[in-house]
Amino acid sequence: MKRVVSIFVLLAVLLVAAMRLTACAGAVTREETQAASEALFAALSKEDYEAAAALFHPETATTADNIAAFCEQLHSQTGLDFSEGATIERYTGMSTSASIGSSHYELTMKVKVGETTATFRVEVVRTDNGFGISNLHYDS
Repeated sequence: MKRVVSIFVLLAVLLVAAMRLTACAGAVTREETQAASEALFAALSKEDYEAAAALFHPETATTADNIAAFCEQLHSQTGLDFSEGATIERYTGMSTSASIGSSHYELTMKVKVGETTATFRVEVVRTDNGFGISNLHYDS
């Protein structure tokens, strides 16, 4: 019995230590992810790829050229044209995760691009090296 208690205490201490290390970066909130998503689609609507790239996490090394290429490829493959306007209609899902030194929050959303409604996922991450969007996914 004493050994079981010792193992339980050790596991509890390790869990608390892991949570404290994760907390160093701070958890990403739903509100922060929504704000980043809204700012991203507003920038894409204005074709302001510099502003869009500035919203991405520094470790992604995302550039305005990367964003422009993504938009051009999406337009050629799907007909979606952000210059016709992009507005988030509603959020349809979410997921979160954390690891030592980082926190992730992903939102799935319906976005009206021009006259078409499409599904996108935006993942935001906070690490000791900064905060920003780490992924933008087009689902359909």
